[in-house]
Amino acid sequence: MEKQTYFSHEALARFVSAQGKTVNKIICHLWQNNIEKQGSVEIIDNLELHFTDGQKLTIACNENGDGLDAIQYDYKEAAKQIQQEFNGKIKLFAVDASGTKMWQDVTGKILESVRITKDGENHLSESVLLCFGDNERRIVSISPMDGLVIDYYED
Repeated sequence: MEKQTYFSHEALARFVSAQGKTVNKIICHLWQNNIEKQGSVEIIDNLELHFTDGQKLTIACNENGDGLDAIQYDYKEAAKQIQQEFNGKIKLFAVDASGTKMWQDVTGKILESVRITKDGENHLSESVLLCFGDNERRIVSISPMDGLVIDYYED
């Protein structure tokens, strides 16, 4: 039987505090692995929603790699640590994804709700559903080999 992972109270509070805010831009932080000789591999390390009031919500893989988390994130510090740890073979990039097909329709809209599956008194950290104005929805989940997986969501 697969072990369930849950969001912490701090992560849940971060989701709640982001609801009702207007999205200003979307940043994806990508890991680029150049260790393999067959070519580099890129994965989405985290997704950062920036709001018009200056707040941001960063969704990433948890420390154990078996679920999602809502984290405090410092891109410059993270890039420096990765550079030192992997001697340049893994790089971290910040990409403004606001104008991409996935995100262009939610930029400027309100994050109406963050929906999470409840399991008894806890909330499963396997995925989050981001609900924006005009029925725009995106689901964020985790893949052990692929990092964050982001997709459109329809009922």
